[in-house]
Amino acid sequence: MIGTLNFLADGLRRLIEGLNITYRYFLKEPIYTVNYPLTIREPFARWRGKVRVRAFNTVETIYKRTNYLNYSFNLPPCVRGCPANVDARGYVMLAGEGNFIKSLSEETVNNPTAFCFGNLCTAPCETTCSRGVQDHKPISIRLIKKAISEYNIKNYYRGKETIKYTIVSEPTNKRIAVIGAGPAGIAAAHRLLRFGHKVDLFEKFNFCGGYLYSGVAFFRLDKDLMNKEYENLITFTENGRIFYNVTIIGDEEKEKYQNIVSVKELENYKDQINHLSSCAILFSDLEENYDAVIIAAGATKPRRLNLKNAEKVNLIQAEWFLEDWNTGQRTYKIGKEVVVIGGGGTGIDAARTCKKVFSDKVTIVDILAREDIPVSEEEKVEAEEDDDIEFICQVMPFEVVIDENNNIKGLKVAKCVYGPLLPNGRKKIIRTNEEFVIPCDTIILAVSRDIDIPFAPKDIVGPRGEIVVDGFDTMANGFVYRFGQTKRKKVFAAGEACYGPQPAIVALASGNRTAEKVHYFLTNKTPPILSQDFVKILGPLNVNKVYRKAVAV
Repeated sequence: MIGTLNFLADGLRRLIEGLNITYRYFLKEPIYTVNYPLTIREPFARWRGKVRVRAFNTVETIYKRTNYLNYSFNLPPCVRGCPANVDARGYVMLAGEGNFIKSLSEETVNNPTAFCFGNLCTAPCETTCSRGVQDHKPISIRLIKKAISEYNIKNYYRGKETIKYTIVSEPTNKRIAVIGAGPAGIAAAHRLLRFGHKVDLFEKFNFCGGYLYSGVAFFRLDKDLMNKEYENLITFTENGRIFYNVTIIGDEEKEKYQNIVSVKELENYKDQINHLSSCAILFSDLEENYDAVIIAAGATKPRRLNLKNAEKVNLIQAEWFLEDWNTGQRTYKIGKEVVVIGGGGTGIDAARTCKKVFSDKVTIVDILAREDIPVSEEEKVEAEEDDDIEFICQVMPFEVVIDENNNIKGLKVAKCVYGPLLPNGRKKIIRTNEEFVIPCDTIILAVSRDIDIPFAPKDIVGPRGEIVVDGFDTMANGFVYRFGQTKRKKVFAAGEACYGPQPAIVALASGNRTAEKVHYFLTNKTPPILSQDFVKILGPLNVNKVYRKAVAV
C-alpha cells in the first residue's frame, strides 16, 4: 500500500513539474518538446519557443517502451530524440553483441547514409539517451554508428560489391524527379525506390552529398566513400538514375541558357549514372512529365555581414572557400593570419582547413558566449587542441582595418555582454564601449546561409525564399522542420529548401517524411514498413550479456 502511494505521489510530482515548465512558456512558439525527466539539456539561450511535455518517464519504465514507428510517443528516448527516428537502441544492442551486419541493416531502415552520419551527425539521440540520466553520460551512439559503418565499408564500398536493399512494394510505374542530391534528396529518392517507384535524381554538381560534400572539411569525411555510399542508394535498383551537372531553371531564365535538355531526351540515357556536359532543364518540363517533383535543394547562399570598409577589400565567404577547396579548384589566396567570423560548424571547418594548409595563426570570433555556440563541445575542443585555434567570444565585429593600399591589417571588434531576456525568448546582446583590434591579413565570413532557389515557381515560395509545404514536425530537442506537399499538387519539397540551415539529420528526416507523402499521393495507400524488425517490441536490454560479450573479445 505504501509503495503504491509513493508511486502515485512520484507521478503527481513529475506531472506538476512538467506542467510548470509548460505554463512558463505557454504563450511562445514554436514548441520545445521535453521528454521529462530524460531531456537533461536545458533550452539553449537563443531558444524562442514554448515547452511542451510529451512523456513522463522513470528509469523503471524506459526499457518497457515499444519501437513501433506509428506510435512515436512510445519510442525509446534515444529513438524519439532523433528527427529520423533511427533505431539507436536496436543497432547499439546488436553492435554490442558483435552482429555488425544486422546492426547496420537496423540503422539503415531510417538512415541509409550510416557512414556519412557516423562522422558528421550532431547526435541529438545522445541528448535524450536514458543512460545520461542514470550514469550522467550517454552512450556514444554516433561513434558506434561510425564503427559499424566503417566495418561494413571494408566489405562493400572499397571493393566492387554494393549493399542491396529490398523493394517492399509492387512496382507502381510512377516516375518521380528529385532535385538535389544532398541528405534530403538522397533520403527521399532512396525511400521512394524502395516503395517501388521510378526515380530520376538531378544534381547541379558532379558529386552527391550536397553541402556535406562541398561545405564539410576534407579531414572530417572521406568524400569518395561518401559519394559511393550515396550513389549506391540510387543505383541498387534499375529504377534509379542520377543525372549530374544539370541546372534546373525557370521559364523566365531559358534565354540565358543555350544547352537546354528536355525530359524526353533523357530517355536516350540508359546508364544509371550519367555525367552530362553542363546543361539545363526547365522546371515546368519536370512538372509536366513526371508524376511528382521533389525540390530538395539546400540553403547554399552565404549570408553577408555589414562591416565598415568591407567594400574596399576581398572578404571570403566560408561556404565558397570550402567548396573551392573540396572540389579541387583551389583558387583562393589565404594569408598567414586569418580571422573567421562565426563559430558554427562551417566556421570551424574553414578555420581548421586554413590552419592545416595555409596559415600560422587562426582566430574564430563569435557574438555568442563559447558555451552557446551551436556546435558540439567535441568540435570546439578539437579546433583548440588539435589545431591551436583561438576562440574570442562575445565580441561584435564592426570594422575592417585597412592600410593606404586597401590591404587588410585587422578586424576591429567590440566586447558584448548578455542582457535580459527579450519577449522572443532570446537574451539581449549589449555592445560595450570596450573595443580592440585583432591583427589579421585574411577575413572569412561564416555567418549562416540563406535559401536561394531561383527556379521555384513564385506561388509556392515564402517570404524568406523557402518552399511552403503542408507538413511540419517538432523533435525532442526542439528543432522544427518542414516537409511535404506545396500548393501545386505534383510539387513537393524537403530539407533546407523548406526551413533553412539545420543539422543534416533533420534534412534526412524531412526527406523520409516527404517520400512517404509522395507515396500516399501517388497510390492513396499508407507507406509500407521498410523493416519488420522495427515494429517488434524490444525486450529489456540485456546489459550483462553485452558486457560479457565485449570483455570476452
